[in-house]
Amino acid sequence: MRMFFKSTRFKVLLMILVCLAIISVVYGTLTNWSTPQTNIVGAIVKPVQKFSKGVSDGFDDFFKKFKKSETYEAEQKQLQSQINKLTSDLLDYQEIKQQNEFYKGFFEIKQKNPDFKMLPSTLIARDPTDPYGTFTLDKGIVDGVAVYDPVITAEGLVGYISDAQSTQSVVTTVLNPKLNVSAIDRRTRDAGNITGTPELAAKGKCKLAYLPRSNSAAENDYIVSSGAGGVFPEGLLIGNIEEIKQDTQNISFYAVVVPVVKFDEIRDVMVITSFNGQSSIADKKAGK
Repeated sequence: MRMFFKSTRFKVLLMILVCLAIISVVYGTLTNWSTPQTNIVGAIVKPVQKFSKGVSDGFDDFFKKFKKSETYEAEQKQLQSQINKLTSDLLDYQEIKQQNEFYKGFFEIKQKNPDFKMLPSTLIARDPTDPYGTFTLDKGIVDGVAVYDPVITAEGLVGYISDAQSTQSVVTTVLNPKLNVSAIDRRTRDAGNITGTPELAAKGKCKLAYLPRSNSAAENDYIVSSGAGGVFPEGLLIGNIEEIKQDTQNISFYAVVVPVVKFDEIRDVMVITSFNGQSSIADKKAGK
């Protein structure tokens, strides 16, 4: 609107108004003398006066509307500011709610395992070429993360830290053939090792290998970590048995296991940086 007052159109209108004002003054002066000439001038000036009044009224309306427009604009800015604040508050509320839900899921785990030291971490990248669900976290060595630290969600075991860098780390999941977790059937106590295969990983499954021929494991039994080896604490839920099969490579059996964790839905996890009975494979390899 400020540009209008600086425009050529406004200057022309202003000049017209000045001319009309001068004509009105002249006409007012002449009307003091009642002569035929003044009547002629009046006949000429009256339409001009009407036009002048119309222009004046138009400007009055314009400035009233302009004033209202400024008021509306100020009110609109105030309303927009309030909307922005409410939106920000809503986002903060949703974030706090999500955090509460996240920590609430681990409350029971912490109650059962007071020795656990857990570090919350967020997934920041996935490897689209990896069929085993490998992903990267936003925490690393400076945060206290180390190689072989277990990684969990509130539902159960995800895997472990396979590569720790300064500010981020890589997680290998239970779908990966490189991972071996000592595990047991929670109902029968039959023991084996959780690991992956390309075929099962494609279906989002893994297997409990090396079950003895005399095992009593059955469909729907829950599989948990046994704690043997000191890499994973005892009792972490891994999944449930879908079926029992005989291994064609040897005389043992294995169970197809459906993990409780949905790997493609992982967003936030906990890294268990310390627990009673934990041992470091890295230290053992280094001879420490």
